[in-house]
Amino acid sequence: MNSIFPTAASLIAQRSLWSVSRAMNRSLERLATGYRINRGADDPAGLIASENLRASLAALEAESRTLQRANAVVTTADAALAEVSNLLIEAESLAIANANTGGLSDAERLANQMQIDSILSSVNRIAGSTTFAGQQLLDGSATVTAGGGSVTIDSVSTGNLGEVEIDGDTYSLADVATGGAPNTVDGDISGAQQAIRAASSQVATQRGKLGAFSLYTIGARASSIAAGIENIAAAESVIRNTNYAVETANLARLRVLYDASAMAVMLTSRGSLSILSLFA
Repeated sequence: MNSIFPTAASLIAQRSLWSVSRAMNRSLERLATGYRINRGADDPAGLIASENLRASLAALEAESRTLQRANAVVTTADAALAEVSNLLIEAESLAIANANTGGLSDAERLANQMQIDSILSSVNRIAGSTTFAGQQLLDGSATVTAGGGSVTIDSVSTGNLGEVEIDGDTYSLADVATGGAPNTVDGDISGAQQAIRAASSQVATQRGKLGAFSLYTIGARASSIAAGIENIAAAESVIRNTNYAVETANLARLRVLYDASAMAVMLTSRGSLSILSLFA
């Protein structure tokens, strides 16, 4: 029976067209934004999981940046300690030279002692001027905390290095300077050598401690975080991001359905149009 009112077939066709059109809009949105979940209604459970993963990812990335900064602090301190170590090696060679008095004049021995004094001044300058973002690193006040551990950087000023005992009295690297009991001109040259070697050993130990912290605390934690970031990012991507291969195939299917639904709406409306033509 022909009627000017919507028939059941017409209503079915219109509902199908509306449903397919809505699905196409959702598919186009996913392709345009790159996200499968753009609002809570798209996948409530998936959205909750995705947001939790994003929070975990942000925390790991923040810790990763902190570890990088901590490693930069350790690297800066180690570079300064390496320079101190080189200076002490030079000081020891000068002390050894002054111990062999047979081939040196007094003037040469004084010149060597002056070089040692200059080296000690340089060590103190490095101890007082090595900083990172305004923080003193080699004055004994610095502690680096990262990856669940911490390391304290000892002072490398000459007064805190090379402690030795001579005739019951305790001296440090600072006393190897001119006027000190273990200086290399008119003092205890053997004591000067002991103080310099002890200082070198302390600096080497400090560098080893920093190296172990960088490798086994910072480095191990950084590797663990990198793996965690990779896995969490992959999981979050699977949950939230658009699978373009699947979505483009879905859009192609929806386009075919849309064309078919539009054609069905047109065909079901012909009955009403034929009745209206009687009054033309």
